[in-house]
Amino acid sequence: MAKTMIVTSATSGIGKAIAKKLLKESTDKNDKLIINYFDKNQMEEMSNELSDTDKEKVTFIYADMSTYEGMEGFVNDVLKVSDKIDWLVCNTAIGTYKKFEEYDYELWDTILRTNLSVPTFMVQKFKPHFNNGGKIIFMGSLCGKLSYSSSLVYSVSKAGVHHLAKCLLKEFDGQNVSINAIAPSFVETPWQKGRSQESYDRINRKINLHRFAQPDEVAKLVYDTMTNDFINGTLLEISGGYEYF
Repeated sequence: MAKTMIVTSATSGIGKAIAKKLLKESTDKNDKLIINYFDKNQMEEMSNELSDTDKEKVTFIYADMSTYEGMEGFVNDVLKVSDKIDWLVCNTAIGTYKKFEEYDYELWDTILRTNLSVPTFMVQKFKPHFNNGGKIIFMGSLCGKLSYSSSLVYSVSKAGVHHLAKCLLKEFDGQNVSINAIAPSFVETPWQKGRSQESYDRINRKINLHRFAQPDEVAKLVYDTMTNDFINGTLLEISGGYEYF
């Protein structure tokens, strides 16, 4: 049966890998994949990488998902494409490496709003439109479980995302919608651009596999979770064996 799938912030990094995995596994010509983007150049680059068959399935929708208004516009645009939803991946996130002493309220509010509040209300708006057997994935982070010294606000926001995935189960009781969160540690994405070799080496010493994850490894876990009907209300880590020392 054809599915309508949505991935936010899906033209770069983990989101792009997830979108491409969904397309790779798509076998129904009527499947719809709705990709949220913010950067036009990234969108055009990704579009050029798609096969003609995949292009028939994809709808790119611009939205600034750091604002409630941007999210609301995105929801309205999605429902013009399909008023029924099967899979939703909430992937949008931002962070900061500023020291806690340098925080101001606006920075704190922007990160919590983008990473936690906006996805919450997006799910609220999409809730009546989920098909039976629908799936929701929140992209969390291992730093939402462990103390992450480089960004207090990012860690707090991701801890909220993890708990949100569990709490929402009660709200969807009776709709047969599974909700889970994925918690990667360090992933080789454009987010790591500018990281020094010393920083890579220091982090890799804390990872049992001694390397960062690749985006497609995270995407595979997302897909495997989506296609397992009994994984529900769970936080799934993908860390390579990472612990803080």
